[in-house]
Amino acid sequence: GGVGIANRLNYLAQETPANKTIPSNDQISVGMHSRMLLMSSAFQSSDAQSSSSPDAEAADEKRGLDPIGPLPYIESDILPDITTFRLLINAMERRGSITSAKLAEDLLHLLEEYYFELAPTTAIYNSVLNAWSQAGKMGNDAKVSLYAAVRASALLDQMLDEERQLSGMLPPPNESSFLMVINAMSHAANSALKAGNISDAKNAAINAEELLQKMELQPLETRQIALSCRGSVVRIWASLSGMSGSHDYAARAHTLLMNMAEEAGHLPIDVIYFNVVLDAWARDLSRKDTGQAMSRLSKPRALLVDLIGGKYNAMPDNSSFNHVIRACYAPWASRQNVEEDEDRRNAWEMAFDVYSRMAERHHGACRPDAHTYTHMFKAIACLWPKNTAKSSDERVALCKNIFQSCCQDGQLSKTSFWVISTLLESSELMDLLSHELRDHNIMIKGGLNPDRLYTQMPAEWSRNGRNVKSLNRHKQ
Repeated sequence: GGVGIANRLNYLAQETPANKTIPSNDQISVGMHSRMLLMSSAFQSSDAQSSSSPDAEAADEKRGLDPIGPLPYIESDILPDITTFRLLINAMERRGSITSAKLAEDLLHLLEEYYFELAPTTAIYNSVLNAWSQAGKMGNDAKVSLYAAVRASALLDQMLDEERQLSGMLPPPNESSFLMVINAMSHAANSALKAGNISDAKNAAINAEELLQKMELQPLETRQIALSCRGSVVRIWASLSGMSGSHDYAARAHTLLMNMAEEAGHLPIDVIYFNVVLDAWARDLSRKDTGQAMSRLSKPRALLVDLIGGKYNAMPDNSSFNHVIRACYAPWASRQNVEEDEDRRNAWEMAFDVYSRMAERHHGACRPDAHTYTHMFKAIACLWPKNTAKSSDERVALCKNIFQSCCQDGQLSKTSFWVISTLLESSELMDLLSHELRDHNIMIKGGLNPDRLYTQMPAEWSRNGRNVKSLNRHKQ
């Protein structure tokens, strides 16, 4: 613990025999740093065997992996300096366990209390913050991740203490300091969601946003790291969307993204932050009543149109388009009502418009992929109900058109083929396949089982689609 470490390092600081010649500063530095490098390397080498579990930590103690252990055996006239602490803290930072994070913070407090002549830098504080963040990420328990996030937040609050900053006791935090703690909150939110604890995940999102507000009060420049802080908060809120209740988590993530884009100015923004918001809207719409569909669909569609138009310093990718197509049919994906209504048609027109924009892009830009075609077939299934005779011919024509493009692009997958087989009548499916196979000299055998039919399709139709594992798994 911290007391044991303090006693050992205090021993080095105070024990100076009178009958011994004290080496020069350079000799001290070389000797001490060499030993610290050896100890930190030895400590890091145990990473593969380490864990945040109590049993593993107990095993570590038996193996003697305490990096402070060798310190009392170093000559008493070689005193630790700031590099000594930095090397040891860095070693524990990389280990990724609660025990190592505690040791890192104990060393930091030891440095503050016993070695006040050695001024700790912001980088050393950030290493401890990252130790807590990594411990929360590696932990298999939601409570462990939450504990690590709370400890990281508490340390950042100490750095933000105005009195301590004015007294020169602590260095000011920078953008990386906030990023480490926000990442710790992100790990806590993810662990809570995996455990089904929406309340804790929401609290982590609120805490992360409060950290963002604290960062905005600091005299920091808007740089790429600051944008990463904002993006991490966007991702936390977006991850909550569609989980439960009627909370507007997608709208919250969208608002934060717009603030982020405004602050970015000329700086590029990773498209992943736009994609997580588009995905959040799709999940949100899957849980909303169809009566609210069109008003909410306008949000992701407008965001994609702005991306395409170059409003933001980011370029859309395949996922950007695919998320919006999915959002268009999401409100009707689990609904049993099959009546034709205006909203369905409007949603289809929106989905087809997005698909068309994607299909028209050239010169290496994103083109429809296996996911795109699967979503388009699902959109037809949801937005052109199979048992409405009035729309049967149009539905078949749309299937034929998109199926031809899918096969030409080599993007057919087991999932997309299965969706086609469910949205067409048996006779319609056989007519479609017979027409497309007329130039391939393939005679369909084995009845109408979708999996058997799929294995008889020309290999070139799935030359790209077969590589997408998530769309070519077990039987549907």
